[in-house]
Amino acid sequence: MQEYPRYLYRAPFVVTGTGPVLVDGAVLTEEGVVTAVGPFAELRGADAKLEEYDGHVIVPGLVNGHAHLELSHLADLSREGQGTPPADMTVWIRELLAARALAQDEAENDLAARLALARLYAGGCRAVLDIGNLPESRFIGEDFKTQVYFHLELFGLSGEVEQAALDSLRAQPADICCTAHAPYSSGPALIRAAKERARGQGAPFPIHVAESAAEDAFLRTGGGPFADFLQEKGLMGDAFAVPGCGAVSYLDALGVLDEKTLCVHGVHVSDAEIAILARRGAAVCLCPGSNRFLGVGTAPLARYLAAGVPLLLGTDSLASNPELSLWREMQLLRQEHPEVDPAAVFAMATENGGRFLGLGHRLGVIAPGVGASSLLAVRCAAQSVEAMFAKLTTVGSEVRLEWLE
Repeated sequence: MQEYPRYLYRAPFVVTGTGPVLVDGAVLTEEGVVTAVGPFAELRGADAKLEEYDGHVIVPGLVNGHAHLELSHLADLSREGQGTPPADMTVWIRELLAARALAQDEAENDLAARLALARLYAGGCRAVLDIGNLPESRFIGEDFKTQVYFHLELFGLSGEVEQAALDSLRAQPADICCTAHAPYSSGPALIRAAKERARGQGAPFPIHVAESAAEDAFLRTGGGPFADFLQEKGLMGDAFAVPGCGAVSYLDALGVLDEKTLCVHGVHVSDAEIAILARRGAAVCLCPGSNRFLGVGTAPLARYLAAGVPLLLGTDSLASNPELSLWREMQLLRQEHPEVDPAAVFAMATENGGRFLGLGHRLGVIAPGVGASSLLAVRCAAQSVEAMFAKLTTVGSEVRLEWLE
């Protein structure tokens, strides 16, 4: 195939993520970098090889706000339970821990993680914020086309377990981003310390927040399935002081909510807590596929949007989601929230993720300086911008796309 120094890609619609959708738009690239974006009528005279994408939309590569690639070898947990959510989250957690204890082949586990990452790339995902419990998982995305932003996740609710986690946090190399797992599994000192480290690095701080009603009950009362589970595992201890409030209010009291904090899931939150998130500038990553499988409920998408909370979209892991596809996640959101603007849903899977990562100049957008390898042509026949976004956010597993390289 002959290579040209300059290409002009034309499509009925170009979604830039930086402004209005371009109708009969075009993207000009030189040596693999975008140099201009605009109406085809303005760029048609460029000295470049014209590539016509009739019946397609040119869009930015997707940004996955939450995944656990190192759990990909546990995909049977979601396959076997499709349509049968566990009685509560602790049932699934027990199954996860048991399955993980049996899966000791590191080479197979690593291969499963890399195959999952390859599936994300095949589905148009250009970047992923990944969470893992093993320091070596930071190498999963090494030399891969999908950029992996890895965070090492730490557990320890109180007493000796929390102190051990704090010691582990302090022992990590300076170039590893770290985070706490969740308010029900990481104590206040650990959460604060992990956030302080993230602040020093200028790094994001993703943390699981308000995923299930059982979590909410535990933080408010100290009882319920999570109390039983933590006591059974010897993880609770007498030193943990039940906060007596929801997860968002608790994290706010700890002083860890700001524009670099990403609250993952955010299903069980009050209007007052949504207002807190908006006031602090904290973002929320919704994972509808995982939420549906685990039966934990539906996040209040419309209320988040109305309050102006920054929203991302994530797949979570194959252990709680039968598919790693942001197209399916958009489709599920549209099914659950048909009243929401499809363009806002698409932004959650593209520009919002790049902006949260501090990379809004090159991820989730089409603009001069962005690599051409970060752009997608998605098959989508539509007669209007509104119809185009409606189709992109409901196509799901039927999506047909190719990378522009």
